[in-house]
Amino acid sequence: MNDTRIFRNINNIEMKIIATSFYNLSTKFSSSLDNLKRFLYISIDKSPTKENYPSIYFITNEQKKIINKSSIGNKIYAAGLYFGFIKKGKFYLSIEGAEYLYRQEYFSDFQLLQVNELGEKSILYGNNILKKMVVKTPENLKEKDFLLIFNDRKEIIAIALSHVNSGDILKLKPKDTIAINLSDKGLYLRKKQ
Repeated sequence: MNDTRIFRNINNIEMKIIATSFYNLSTKFSSSLDNLKRFLYISIDKSPTKENYPSIYFITNEQKKIINKSSIGNKIYAAGLYFGFIKKGKFYLSIEGAEYLYRQEYFSDFQLLQVNELGEKSILYGNNILKKMVVKTPENLKEKDFLLIFNDRKEIIAIALSHVNSGDILKLKPKDTIAINLSDKGLYLRKKQ
């Protein structure tokens, strides 16, 4: 038996941390959170490692039945869709979690930004989003808005935080930063194993 790992449904304190982080993204999201809570599970590794943050997973009803029926709860490392992690009392949404919320229309308030092919390659190397990469921006973009970054095939490739307001974009030079890359799909290839 592995006593250093816990995999369970999130509790009220963890839900409050997630709710606060989502509220900071958009006040419109709070009504959807109640529906999500029963599907969110947390994986906690109690072993003493430096970068060991509790991971949050979205579990389907079928997966939930398997987990709840058996005694494997403390042997599970991960299950379902990786939704994000909690660090120092703050929830960080994963790109997979953002994509799920967008595709399921839980959160229609995401701002969308589309980039060209060169921009896509640069972003997948972890770089920020520059003006010369952008094909389409939201009309009402505000500084510090949460963004979903799409390629020309309408695939979500990153999540980002806007660095400018929409009215300032025309004044920017091609190499000026429009948004800060928070996480991208290239991270898995760059991450040390």
